Amino acid sequence: MRSSALTLSSSCLRYNRFARVATTLTTGCSSSSRGGVGGGGYSLNGTTITTKQGSIRFHYEYANPGKWNNHNYHYHRHDFKDRGYTVGIGGPVGSGKTALVLALTKRLTNNNKSIPLGVVTNDIFTQEDAEFLTRQQALPEHLIRAVETGGCPHAAIREDISANLTACEELTQILNKEHNTSANALILCESGGDNLAANFSRELADLTIYVIDVAGGDKVPRKGGPGITQSDVLIINKIDLADAVGADLDVMKRDADRMRTSSSAASASLGCEYNDDDGKDDKNAIGPTIFASVRKGTGIDEIENFILEHYEMAVKEHH
Repeated sequence: MRSSALTLSSSCLRYNRFARVATTLTTGCSSSSRGGVGGGGYSLNGTTITTKQGSIRFHYEYANPGKWNNHNYHYHRHDFKDRGYTVGIGGPVGSGKTALVLALTKRLTNNNKSIPLGVVTNDIFTQEDAEFLTRQQALPEHLIRAVETGGCPHAAIREDISANLTACEELTQILNKEHNTSANALILCESGGDNLAANFSRELADLTIYVIDVAGGDKVPRKGGPGITQSDVLIINKIDLADAVGADLDVMKRDADRMRTSSSAASASLGCEYNDDDGKDDKNAIGPTIFASVRKGTGIDEIENFILEHYEMAVKEHH
């Protein structure tokens, strides 16, 4: 069946009626209610359209490269027994995602042996990353699952997450049986390399990490996109190569902070507010950015601590 596109007032919103849209991004739309969608009417609030068929989150148009004040972090799951706490690791091709997964698995298995750990990788046509992690003995082979997306990697972490959900759930069952403890599993889910528009659906990832590297140029942070502006933590990797490629780390820091800042003006223009973990409005919050050289071990402690802090908070809320 040919999908039908629907354009709503002033090109404020376009969405595919038959697509499963699973990510909320920044838009310039203001809250309103109008008649439409088969005469049944709809209401538009920020990045959600509500029709008689239910609520649809959309990502097709937004008025700017993204703002941290649209960052939607919360522990929305309350049970990690069927699927362990899932950390989504995304970013462009060659930014160092697999190297980060390898470093994290070695750290987590050495320092936190009580946490059941599994890995899911994504590649388009192969199982390259899973095979690499297996050769490097990151984890036992049966605790590393490979998803072959067969197309753009972002589709498997955002629009149709079923293959990754299944892999995470199967790993969780294995880990629960092997550890036979009350500890909740921790799953590292690595996306295939993709563009700046790719970020994880909150239906898949409880925590999102986005990895870029200095070899792409110091202009990358200011290009924006949901991975840069709304990931729970942005990793700028390969800082040891900055001089070789002519990248200015101070410029990258400045631009990353600017792109990941919640300003009062931005919040007012988008009709939304950012709430930090203590429930207080924080319109000037800056999303965390970590500068790293994964292969040299720089920044790994900070990344590991960030993951464990949020994992423990989520598990604590569950209990």
